[in-house]
Amino acid sequence: MRIIIKIAIIAIIFTRCAVPAPITKLTPSTIENKDYWNMGQQFVYASDKSVWFDCAYNRMENNKLIFDVKVTNMADTFILVDPTKFKMQVYFNDTFVGGENHAFDPEDVLLNLKISENVASAGAKNAATVGLISAILITGAAVAVAASADHSSDRHYQNHIERKENALSTALITNEVAQVAASSMAEESNIRADNNWTYRKSLAETFLRKTTIRKGFYIDGEVHFPYYPGAKWYRLVFSSGKSTADFLFKQKIIYPESVRVNTSYQ
Repeated sequence: MRIIIKIAIIAIIFTRCAVPAPITKLTPSTIENKDYWNMGQQFVYASDKSVWFDCAYNRMENNKLIFDVKVTNMADTFILVDPTKFKMQVYFNDTFVGGENHAFDPEDVLLNLKISENVASAGAKNAATVGLISAILITGAAVAVAASADHSSDRHYQNHIERKENALSTALITNEVAQVAASSMAEESNIRADNNWTYRKSLAETFLRKTTIRKGFYIDGEVHFPYYPGAKWYRLVFSSGKSTADFLFKQKIIYPESVRVNTSYQ
């Protein structure tokens, strides 16, 4: 009874220690750029006679800041849109610039996910092979034990029979454990491969990827930058052709436990 009470107390303590994760909110500055709203997102835009840039903060995911970006070509020639040329300046206060980062290269990200997917698939196949080899070896060992018992003398026949039964039982248990372990490894590797495949396909469809566009056409998609919890401002600098635009976003960290939630909708 005391053990049950202790377990209950420990469970309550760990439950009480859990706190909601903070939420990162980025708000664009409208002093330098004009804005408009679309489906709850606040976009800011900048343009010259050649290229029109639109940008809105989307979300923070896996320690990456994700922005929705649209680039429209208004020039008389083709332009190349390359997200690896997009930069982000990090401000930890109003004047100090903490560093400059380029956007993550979509092609590198997709390639690394494909490599991880292939490694996981190979791991699943290897786990299945290990399970098969283990079964063959253990079965062979059991057969050898059984054969050795057949040549025993009558005086020790009973002892050999017991040893044979124990050896066979141990072999069967060991084989079962090996098969379960191999099956678990294969299943885990298959799940990891499937998750990588799903995530890779999703990113391939949503990333803003390197593209040449003609006059009057546009391309849009997600651009990913590193996340800095201590940052106060981010300045995004986009360039394409001879055109450049920059957007300023202010970062605010919201701690759910300190906010009164309106539950009328729920």
